Amino acid sequence: MPLTDTPIEAIPINLDTYIVLHPEASYDLEVRRQQATSSYTVGKMNYKYHHDTFASFVFKIFPEITLLDIHNLQKKINRYIP
Repeated sequence: MPLTDTPIEAIPINLDTYIVLHPEASYDLEVRRQQATSSYTVGKMNYKYHHDTFASFVFKIFPEITLLDIHNLQKKINRYIP
């Protein structure tokens, strides 16, 4: 259940990749990559119960990301998934 009444929006990681949240699903966090006409899933995780492994999950997909970027992503995610 979201902590706010605002609708859940995609959280951008870079120009063509973003995070989609599904609080009611077993895999509540999905990383998607947008191509010209479609998008596809890069990875999924159960953030609610495994949020402590989020940094390694993101590092595997984006080795160039910084810990500060990961922290900022988690602050945005935590508004929707406690």
